[in-house]
Amino acid sequence: MSLKENIRNWILLNIRNGVWLPGDRIPSITQISREFSASRETVRLSLENLVQRGELLPKQGMGYFVASQNKVNFRVALLCKIDGVYIKPIYQGLIDEREEDIAFQVNEIRQSDKKLTVLLEDLISRQAIDRLLVVPIAGKEEEIDKVLKPFKRRIQIGWIDKAPAAPKEPVFLCNYEACVEIAVNHFRENNLDRIFYFSRNPEDQSIFTKMRDTFKNAVSQNSIMNGIIHDWQHLVSIINETSHPVGIMTEQDMEAVYLLSRLKANRIRIPQQASIISCDNSEITEVVSPSITSIDPGWIELGRKVRMWVQGNYKDENSTSPLVIYSSPVLISKESSV
Repeated sequence: MSLKENIRNWILLNIRNGVWLPGDRIPSITQISREFSASRETVRLSLENLVQRGELLPKQGMGYFVASQNKVNFRVALLCKIDGVYIKPIYQGLIDEREEDIAFQVNEIRQSDKKLTVLLEDLISRQAIDRLLVVPIAGKEEEIDKVLKPFKRRIQIGWIDKAPAAPKEPVFLCNYEACVEIAVNHFRENNLDRIFYFSRNPEDQSIFTKMRDTFKNAVSQNSIMNGIIHDWQHLVSIINETSHPVGIMTEQDMEAVYLLSRLKANRIRIPQQASIISCDNSEITEVVSPSITSIDPGWIELGRKVRMWVQGNYKDENSTSPLVIYSSPVLISKESSV
């Protein structure tokens, strides 16, 4: 750890162990400088970090005092792809109905390993963040984990939406498998015998591949009549050949919008001939006609659960395995489905 971190942690340890109580004056900058063989500026920066966190209270001409511990100000950094469709609802959940006890800082994850390392060092050493929340880019989980490895003893890390193969940190995941099951069950409850999964995305071992595998397992009893389709023209021919409506689940809202435009251009009536359900529930589902029924994966809920972890409301009883928390997807019915 850096000298500033050692000083900061030493002060926090004394406060947590009751050596210094609220209202007590801690040693002066000069005394701490001698104790750690540090410059006065290094000590001052360490103390100011603790002031920002609400741990210390400065008094002009008197020094630094232990603040009331009734309220702790958490400093949290969110490392993510800022323009990702899920970041806005996750962030909404993180700050929903919040008091001024958590300060969030959003940082772009799409940087070189060197730049990410510099950013992390700054967040931990200079800005004294309490938690680091990571929403990794799909397929880059292991790479990000390698960049984070040197920092794991210095900061608590939580993974959101995606995680490396064997994380040791808390993980908060959207239950995409449940999203697929909700769509399939909805079609079946409405007596749709022919159910298809539309995707133009490649097989990349991402969450999309897991969703397709879940779909295959869910419809395996009638695999001849159902399946995964990558070509919208194939879907049009299937729809035109049957007198009964078909059910179509799309992988993402953008895929649903694309498919909707192709089907309408070929005079397919929706939902009379094709009932469509998407997965995301983004704003774009409301600006097309008919509006698209979508499954909300629970990103806002996930953000709220992450916030609870930051505040210490989740305890991992089994220290041999990481804490894993899932969201609860919900079907949002609109015009595109029966």
